[in-house]
Amino acid sequence: MKKKFAALAMSTLLLAAFAVPASAHDGWSQTNSPVVASGEVSYVDLMLGNHSNEHASYRIAGKWSTDTTKVYVTTPAGKKADITSTIFYTGEEKEDANAGINNEFVTKFSSSAPGAYIISAEGDSIFKSADVSSRTLRSAKSFVAIADIPLAQRVQNLKGFSAHVTTDRAELVPQFNPAAITPDKQVQIQLLLKDKPLADTEVSVIRRSTSEAQKLKTDSNGMITFQTGAADYYLVRAKPSTDEKVAGQYDSVSYEATMTFIVQNGTTTVSGKASGAPTVYVNGKSVDAKGITVNNGVTMVDASFIRDHVQADFEGTGLVALRASAEKAEAHVEVLNAVGELRAAVLIYTK
Repeated sequence: MKKKFAALAMSTLLLAAFAVPASAHDGWSQTNSPVVASGEVSYVDLMLGNHSNEHASYRIAGKWSTDTTKVYVTTPAGKKADITSTIFYTGEEKEDANAGINNEFVTKFSSSAPGAYIISAEGDSIFKSADVSSRTLRSAKSFVAIADIPLAQRVQNLKGFSAHVTTDRAELVPQFNPAAITPDKQVQIQLLLKDKPLADTEVSVIRRSTSEAQKLKTDSNGMITFQTGAADYYLVRAKPSTDEKVAGQYDSVSYEATMTFIVQNGTTTVSGKASGAPTVYVNGKSVDAKGITVNNGVTMVDASFIRDHVQADFEGTGLVALRASAEKAEAHVEVLNAVGELRAAVLIYTK
């Protein structure tokens, strides 16, 4: 089954209400590649585990339930597309006592529109024991950059990954580009609870291949700061809780926030030097920007371009700054770097 959303043609696999107590395991999503060529398929694994090392490990320990989770992709335009309708499981159809131990659910999506995409698996479960009940709200995020040339160099200036997409629960928000990060960089991640910074809370950063973990505390702005490690997958997790309760339903709330990112070596380069004004995309499609030029590092277009493609009642005349004019019209603007002889590109999203 497929759902279309803007330029998205997505197929998915998701979930996240675990069949074990909320304190036992965390769920996370991870992409198979941080950068994908336009129109190609990006796969997203939905994982369940990290029971060992005081829940700061990358070890798999079970499978997710599909009952109480929705999975979304937030597009470069800031639109949230529900991709929960299609799921596939990598295990055998006929399960035995080992079902879920080394198997998982997987989702996939594809888009022709370049930019930053955020995947979020969002679960809502209530776990009951003899005397008390606890609600668990989960946010499991991962990230994909889509570009005409699938290189970190091309997408390294994308900013859209810092959008807040699960504002009704705890959420980890990267303050760096997770699709183009390399080793030995100082980076920050912000922990939010209901879209507000959460201070003095433990956050673990876990390397996949070794399951080694750094345990950090958020500052007054909900930030953790750390140095990126060697090329590998990394899982970030936090699990704050509150005494929020609803009589007859639950006595507390556990907020589970995870995100993954992939550190790349970043050594691949393309020779050559681009020349000329950048290509312009509007809502994922290349458009002819007549008269486009670059003056002192600022991309300029005729005001008629803004009226035709961004804001019909734009009042400017003559040459106007492309980015400033588009952002004033409340469009979202991103930039793809020049790579080799391929010119830079300005990405404008109005919807």
